[in-house]
Amino acid sequence: MSGKELLLTHSRNGAEVWYDPQLSHAATHIADTPELKSLASEVISQSDIEGDYMLFHTDMGKTVGKSDLVETKPGDTIVYAKRLNRKEFTVFNKSRKPEPSSLVTVAVKRRGDGSYELASTWVGPSDLPSFPGTERETPDSKKFWAQHSLAWGKQEVQPGTETTVCPW
Repeated sequence: MSGKELLLTHSRNGAEVWYDPQLSHAATHIADTPELKSLASEVISQSDIEGDYMLFHTDMGKTVGKSDLVETKPGDTIVYAKRLNRKEFTVFNKSRKPEPSSLVTVAVKRRGDGSYELASTWVGPSDLPSFPGTERETPDSKKFWAQHSLAWGKQEVQPGTETTVCPW
């Protein structure tokens, strides 16, 4: 956290949810899609939060943006790069475009003081299983991400990290 956290909202059961507008994963997605901040707040305020980590996958009932998650097809141009505020590589697809979506995914995790942090949020379906190399990697991560990717161009990446060689 940057030390400049902002109180985003309270959950339905009263849990405080904070947001780091500079160094969080959520900050990068909100920079790409500013309306995500109010959408995440809406999802959280209508939900009960408990435990160490929760992922909400909510259909908002109308198109709220474009989802970067795409299926990878033979012949697609695939690259790997590190997104901002991340240590691990992400797989990107330069052949596919983001698609309209009514889904919002919101991830929150408990902080040491018992409140919660908006860990991430994005338009589209959950990215489970998580990317290979992350703390939430599962045995299915590599298989899933060999068949799926994020559409290139919407998310900012760290300069100099782009490669065509799979890092996992």
